[in-house]
Amino acid sequence: MPPAKSHAWLITNHAPTQIVSGYDSITGDIIAVDKGLEKVHLLRLSPALIIGDLDSLDPNILRLYPDVPLVRHQSEKNETDTELAITWCIRQNYQNIVICNDMQGRFDHSAAIVQNLIAAHKQGIDIRVESERQSFFFLNPETSISAQAGDLLSLISYSKESHFTGSTALKYPLTDLILHQHQSRGISNVLLAEQSEIQLKSGLVLAIVTKV
Repeated sequence: MPPAKSHAWLITNHAPTQIVSGYDSITGDIIAVDKGLEKVHLLRLSPALIIGDLDSLDPNILRLYPDVPLVRHQSEKNETDTELAITWCIRQNYQNIVICNDMQGRFDHSAAIVQNLIAAHKQGIDIRVESERQSFFFLNPETSISAQAGDLLSLISYSKESHFTGSTALKYPLTDLILHQHQSRGISNVLLAEQSEIQLKSGLVLAIVTKV
């Protein structure tokens, strides 16, 4: 296995013009996912890799990056380009993956990204999606959340039941809380400080932080 690497930033076709953490704060490798290379070009970022089937990418843009490594896949495939990019990053031993996507495209693609997060999360990868105002990821047993006081936190259980033992700096504490699958109880909690902590005893829980 290659030596562990820090961050990979996946710039997709639906990458917004700005993300929660800011493109200027990127430290790590930028991966252009298929037509996301056009967003990379517009944002004046420097890609370390281009990956995808390239069926929707303007070939004139691709020609501007002749020295950037290219991993090209057939258009008829089982995986989405984003999933292929995530898999490549995991094989290269990246420990942190950020998917830049506004989640405003096709709903099926957005839902598939959540499935991709689950798969990577279960492999111990620190992975999240960032849009202009939202960041979402799956909770670990101990999770620290950095945001602004007043931002919203929503929790969605992907398990039949998810058990919390505690939390700090939340308007609605999670102590001894059980969230059930298909339940909206965990929506729109409020962060009370720049740093919050969540203790999850069991279950698979998607966390969504929204800037207000």
